[in-house]
Amino acid sequence: MGKSLENIDDFFAHDLLPESLQNFLFDSSEWAIASAFIAYAAGDAFGVAHEFNATPIVPVIDTLLGKSDWPYGGVSDDTALTLLTIQSMSEEVPEAAADRFLDLLREQQNFLRGLGPTTRFALGMPVKIEEQHLIGISNGGMMRTALLGMIFAPQREAEREAWITASVQATHKHPTAVKAALLMAALFSDAASNGDQNPLPTLSDWTVSPKGISLDPMDTYFGVVHVATHANTVKDAYIRACELGGDTDTVAALAGSLVAARLREKSELFDVGWLMDVKWSEIPEMKNAIARLINLRTEWDL
Repeated sequence: MGKSLENIDDFFAHDLLPESLQNFLFDSSEWAIASAFIAYAAGDAFGVAHEFNATPIVPVIDTLLGKSDWPYGGVSDDTALTLLTIQSMSEEVPEAAADRFLDLLREQQNFLRGLGPTTRFALGMPVKIEEQHLIGISNGGMMRTALLGMIFAPQREAEREAWITASVQATHKHPTAVKAALLMAALFSDAASNGDQNPLPTLSDWTVSPKGISLDPMDTYFGVVHVATHANTVKDAYIRACELGGDTDTVAALAGSLVAARLREKSELFDVGWLMDVKWSEIPEMKNAIARLINLRTEWDL
């Protein structure tokens, strides 16, 4: 635990984690939520360099790589939109939260990198011709709402589905996009409550395309489940996600986050050697976002 303790101390020293976490055991739902968020952002930053590369970077090594026109260690819209979605949960009802997300999205659009086709369309921005068929059915809704699943204990399925559905439909109207988001949120709900006590879904006939994981939400869901099923640590999840190719930042973020929430200390998240090289200064809202997720989970459990 030497390196783990050093990194955890660094997060507290840089005011990146709520102080209340020091009152909880590491094998708790509260730390599962915090670890999942950190693993999500770190996976996002790790996967950016491998995303949709015409010539894959092989082998994928355990190093945070740079990318042209991108700050070293910087996160993408995956993390930024997740933060906005969590912030929107301050509203009292799902529909108001969805509207709040859209307001926040418009306010922050000039500060977001790597926006997908549906989000660009929602903002009135140009969409590549080859991506226009993905408008409303891409994986962005699932990507930004997955961590919301941890707010709700598994028995709160009805409430979870109402909030996730409304949030996703703010940008992604297609039933497949909503279905994938609900499935992913359920995995995170179970992970926050039960760790790895329950097995992940079995994938009987899914195989990755030679082009890697696409922006299709169900393809992304299957890719995340595949990686999380076979990964023994967060680092392993990041590498496996990027080896698949395609939308590597999204898969690395979601799979690494799910592994962190399920395996807790066994995930070795805080042993990742480059963890503090992530550009955490870009996401000063992280501390409040983690606190909000923890507090909302407590409220729903009352």
